[in-house]
Amino acid sequence: MNLLVTGAAGYIGASFSYEALKKGFRVYGCDNFINSDETNIKILENKFPNDFIFEKIDLSTELEKVKNFISNKQIECVIHFASLKSVEESEKIPNEYWRNNLDSTFNVLKAMEDEGLKALVFSSSASVYGQSKIQPLTEDTNLIPESTYGKTKLAIEFILKDLAEKSLINVASLRYFNPIGSHKDGLIVESISDNQSNIMPKIIRVALGVDKKFTVFGNDYETNDGTAERDYIHIEDLISGHLDAVKFILHSKGFIELNLGTGKKVSVLDLLKTFMAASRKEVPIEFSSRRAGDVPVCYADPTKSNKMISWKSKFGLKEMCEDSWRPFQNSDEFKGKS
Repeated sequence: MNLLVTGAAGYIGASFSYEALKKGFRVYGCDNFINSDETNIKILENKFPNDFIFEKIDLSTELEKVKNFISNKQIECVIHFASLKSVEESEKIPNEYWRNNLDSTFNVLKAMEDEGLKALVFSSSASVYGQSKIQPLTEDTNLIPESTYGKTKLAIEFILKDLAEKSLINVASLRYFNPIGSHKDGLIVESISDNQSNIMPKIIRVALGVDKKFTVFGNDYETNDGTAERDYIHIEDLISGHLDAVKFILHSKGFIELNLGTGKKVSVLDLLKTFMAASRKEVPIEFSSRRAGDVPVCYADPTKSNKMISWKSKFGLKEMCEDSWRPFQNSDEFKGKS
């Protein structure tokens, strides 16, 4: 089976591509490297030279390249990861987030239409829920996103749902919670470059001595320890959810939204304590004010995913931290840096 994976160079897109290739899929991947580089692409090309085909494409501006890339490739499903994805950054450059995320999606949909391709798995986000007092979050919770990033994801969901209701496409929209960890073989690893917005790369940078302190944004939330509480999910669990969603949407019609989370809330300080125990490294912290767009508590009720696509998370927080740290624990690359 042939798949199109947008955003294939990123942490999640490359992780999905790797697992799909291991399971015998052929993957056509594209990315513009705005949030990534060629590292993961080279790994996938070297390991799967006959089944991973990549092209550099800016989905938001290069419709013809997208159409030519997938033309006559017998692609059966699109997995659409590509987007700008930082909550904090989206508050600073909202115009760019709206332009990029929506235009990328419109061009993917146009290319799908031209190919008569209907099956789509969309990379959505728990940020579409916003600041809900009702926790854990079900798929029926009111959708009031706080950040521009979350608003772009919700807008895309509305577009996809409308098209699905008109029988033009079939969509599984996966609302992620907070992926961390690396594959246990350590081949695809989340970047810890200094422009990363995700929490685990920032923690690892401090553990390695690249940065001096980890900044905790907000310690005055109405939570057990004052720090924000999130639902952290192992990257391998997240990817298995995508593979289950692909199987489901190939034989289903319409639009379905699904939470991918563990159903457990973990505070930032609890995550730090677990990581320090797993890595045996100290991570000095400093507290700062809350960031615009952040919410106090956000964790999933994954019951619908359990039932509809027979998916359930397997890994706990300790294993997430161990697998995040393992690729870096013997690294010489960062020695002497501060």
